[in-house]
Amino acid sequence: MSLLQFSNIAKTFGETRALKGVDFDVRKGEIHALVGENGAGKSTLIRILAGDFSPDHGSMLLAGSPLRLLHPSDALAAGIGFVHQRPPFIPDLSITENFLLGLPYQHRKAGLIDWKTQHGECEASLASLGLSVDPRTPLASLSAHQRQMVALGRALLRKPRLLVLDEVTASLSEPEVRTLLDTIRKLKERGVSVIYVSHRLEEVFRIADRVTVLRDGRRISTTPLAEMTEGGLVRDIVGSDMQDLFVRKTGPVAKDRETLVSVKGLGDSRLSDINFDIARGEIIGIAGLGGSGRSRILRMLAGASPSTAGDVLIEGRPVATGSVRDALKAGIALVTEERGHDGFVDTLPIWQNVTLPWASRFRTGGLLNLRAEQQKTEEATKRFSVRMPSIHASMSALSGGNQQKVIFSRWVLGPVRLLLLDEPTHGVDIGSKTQIYGAIRALAGEGRGVLVVSSELEELQALCDRVLLLRDGTIIDELSGADISKDSMLHRLLSSSDSTKVAV
Repeated sequence: MSLLQFSNIAKTFGETRALKGVDFDVRKGEIHALVGENGAGKSTLIRILAGDFSPDHGSMLLAGSPLRLLHPSDALAAGIGFVHQRPPFIPDLSITENFLLGLPYQHRKAGLIDWKTQHGECEASLASLGLSVDPRTPLASLSAHQRQMVALGRALLRKPRLLVLDEVTASLSEPEVRTLLDTIRKLKERGVSVIYVSHRLEEVFRIADRVTVLRDGRRISTTPLAEMTEGGLVRDIVGSDMQDLFVRKTGPVAKDRETLVSVKGLGDSRLSDINFDIARGEIIGIAGLGGSGRSRILRMLAGASPSTAGDVLIEGRPVATGSVRDALKAGIALVTEERGHDGFVDTLPIWQNVTLPWASRFRTGGLLNLRAEQQKTEEATKRFSVRMPSIHASMSALSGGNQQKVIFSRWVLGPVRLLLLDEPTHGVDIGSKTQIYGAIRALAGEGRGVLVVSSELEELQALCDRVLLLRDGTIIDELSGADISKDSMLHRLLSSSDSTKVAV
């Protein structure tokens, strides 16, 4: 029995036809995956369902009745809940205050807010999702996984018939993903229908009953997962075969290859005695569970977080990494996980975002050579196959995958010797992911060292010559060559460890 029916939904923005007659249904008590490349139309369709946009034509039925949404409040009133990849929160407010955003408070007879009751209800609701926290503490004290559970609890507080989950596992480690997927299965058992939007195809096969593929604004297929293969799903998404995306394509790095980077005794209050070498042209990964400190290592090497101990040597010479400027001068650059937050400046055009760290290299007689900057940007973005209106467009005009490729373009304009990648394909569609993998391998092939942190263990398996296993701020093991696999990494990381934390 269908709970939600899309019929011939179309939406145009200027000259862009974002949706071209999309129709499919979501059944009661079904987990329905919605997949497609960035720009396929998923976000537009979800925003129509949320009441943010009105379709140009087409209709929606909810439980057999016409569904007309003129405002986001209409969607909530209809029993449709949403949990986004980056849920809207006010970090300085308490967990309870964030939990109840947009909802009325309970009051005592004197007219004061009944905080005791509100905190108790919040605590009980989150406990039912497996999250035990003091609801009076600021939301900022929670990990990414815990914040997602607060967002889920907040959506469930309204008792939705339909729940839309949009890239909710993008920043979660594998054990946290398992916990969240178990929670979603329990919602299904209670009769809640779920639209599950994700670029992680492995999760789609683990959780969904059916999957709908959008491409270029059109519905390509709606298929039971039991009748779909991963190769078939990839083919529907991109329109062609992309075989063996996560198969290892790197060979072993020769043991006598020149050491490019040495990290000796790096540490702070949460990391202890971090030691490793990176050979010229080598790709090394860091795998870790929650609280292990994997991203912290990258930030310390990039000068974005202070270290209290240790040395960094490039080609045998100590270099300063006390600030981002020092690290960049030494040839160390970071591609951050949250590109929208600290990866680019949206008020600047694409070409200035590419050349920003290297402005002094384009200065002649005290003046910037803007023509040279733009020419180098054209060359660099062409190398990474960036799809954009022009180099003069805003970064916000690009899909997530193309934003990430612009950021990669930035680091080929200067003498970067060590490239640090924190979740390099976070929120990126499968086509862009393939291109980014090729770019990483090409950058290493030019003699750079690459250090990768990823919560997708298959990504480390595909890219890395060696993988360092980090637990509780310490490197506990190292895998290389054919020994690198998702199973081996998980087995060693989960041994005698607390698997409920989130990565930092």
